[in-house]
Amino acid sequence: MNQSDRSHRPEWSPAGAGVPEWRRQLGELALACAGSFPAEEAQRLIELRRLLAAAPAPSLIRGLAVPSGERLEQLIAADASESAALAMLGPECGYLLSRGASGQHLASVILPGADEEISAGGDSMALALVGAMALALVEGEGQGEATEPQRKRKNPRLN
Repeated sequence: MNQSDRSHRPEWSPAGAGVPEWRRQLGELALACAGSFPAEEAQRLIELRRLLAAAPAPSLIRGLAVPSGERLEQLIAADASESAALAMLGPECGYLLSRGASGQHLASVILPGADEEISAGGDSMALALVGAMALALVEGEGQGEATEPQRKRKNPRLN
């Protein structure tokens, strides 16, 4: 079974006219994650997958994976929202998860080529992780254009 299509290349327009709107939708998703209840995880996971699949250019989601819709639905149905969120992180991404004593979750994500991690909070691990991934894609504008030797010299943070 193909759990995640890491070679997925969304259709994209060379003009890139959809990038600002795509980033705006990612920002709205991140904001929605911060204000969502755990019962809304499935909606947020499906929305992130939709946005990843609709990326205007493949380079915009470098480091992330687009699981098949079927696989995502299976994970959600199995009450494995954490696994569903983690399935969208590729092996080149760094991440850190924590949970406070009050139950609030925090996720930090660093995408390939980024200078620093991006963090987001949520009422569940999946919501925090989806929010952090969405914010990392919004903040990724202009990042990731360094050459390979330049990337190796950088010491990106991930607390």
